[in-house]
Amino acid sequence: MRISTAWAQQLSVNAMSSQQNQLAKVQQQLSSGLKVSTPAEDPAAAVRVLDLEGTIAKTNQYQSNIATVRGRLNLEESALETANNIMFRVKELTIQGMNTSLNSSDRLSIKFEVDQLIEEMAGVANTKNANGEFIFSGDLSTVPAFAKHPTTGEYVYQGGTQQRALQIGSTRQVADGDLGFNVFENITSSSPAADQAVDQNGNPTKIRSIFNTLKALSDGLSDTFTATPGEITGDRFLRYGLDYSAAPTTFDLTDGGVTTTISLSDSFAGVEDIVTEVNNQLAAAAVPVSATMQARSNGNKIEFVSVATGSTSSITITNSTPASGTFLTDAGFTDSQTSTGVDAQIFQSQLGDVLTDLDAALDSFLQARTSVGTRLNALDNQESQNEKFVLDTTTTLSETQDLDYADAISKFQLQSIALQAGQQAFAQVNKLSLFNYL
Repeated sequence: MRISTAWAQQLSVNAMSSQQNQLAKVQQQLSSGLKVSTPAEDPAAAVRVLDLEGTIAKTNQYQSNIATVRGRLNLEESALETANNIMFRVKELTIQGMNTSLNSSDRLSIKFEVDQLIEEMAGVANTKNANGEFIFSGDLSTVPAFAKHPTTGEYVYQGGTQQRALQIGSTRQVADGDLGFNVFENITSSSPAADQAVDQNGNPTKIRSIFNTLKALSDGLSDTFTATPGEITGDRFLRYGLDYSAAPTTFDLTDGGVTTTISLSDSFAGVEDIVTEVNNQLAAAAVPVSATMQARSNGNKIEFVSVATGSTSSITITNSTPASGTFLTDAGFTDSQTSTGVDAQIFQSQLGDVLTDLDAALDSFLQARTSVGTRLNALDNQESQNEKFVLDTTTTLSETQDLDYADAISKFQLQSIALQAGQQAFAQVNKLSLFNYL
């Protein structure tokens, strides 16, 4: 077989070109520090690298979430500490106010400080974080947790019903705050004027907002011993209203022995719409009862209250007969739920109830602070786990994609020598000719 001179030269050129490509690849690896520059070089390694980088990025986001939650919980801890200090001061003032040697002027001076402490407590309950979010409003973080009721002047909870939670691990979430309702309002009370409710086991109990307790103290110090009306409050969140356009509902309200059946058959955008409709029906009843009882909003809940006050006033809500619809369940009432008013209390009795309720409120703050501390510990533990995981994953990523410089430099030197030898050989072969020997 005869091999042409041109073909032999082309084979040499192809060989040098291949060596140059290999040398260029090693140069690229040395400059980037990576073993795999493109997925085509090693598809399996490229997929592995992308997976590891995604895992590290996700874990770093968990670390960022931990920092965010820690900041919010530290802010809540600070707010609860302030609230705790306010309560201790209020206890001192209550005990001082119960001193029978004080005259009305002395107690009025104490009342002025209590009123300031009420406003300070409201400020604590409406604490904002660096993003302008209300930390005790839950999932309604843009809404103040507590606001004054336009009718009664009492502070009522209007935040959300769900705690916000952030992901701090692949299978773990931590709440970044507590609901103001649980911390400041849903507090067991010994006062006869407290709201009727049921506990988690379904047993009857009484609950009272810390703001109502402080107001009772203020009223008592100013010799305001007003009787309270019977009132019942639902415990369901009605901010977004109820819809009975497809399935109407009825229920009965009874006050002073007079029963009125309320029928709801429309879609209501919010709690105020429901209140308006109920009050319209009370006013239009065959025996008008709007002068003896009425509906009103309490934050995002609805309540029914007797206009009369004292132990002779009462209000009851029941399912209509026959039962129709689900309003009681939807609004958070129990069938035949009743509340009776309380006669004006004597001074010592009222402040005694206040003192007991203040201890209950302090327990509530202690439980909240304990929960915050537990979550902060959980954040520290999870942060350590995430750091270890990122370190291990980064090590695996380095083993997968990072270049072994010693090995690459050796290859670079060998390929450089091979390329030079090939170039020199090509030059010598090109000089071979029979004419040189004639």
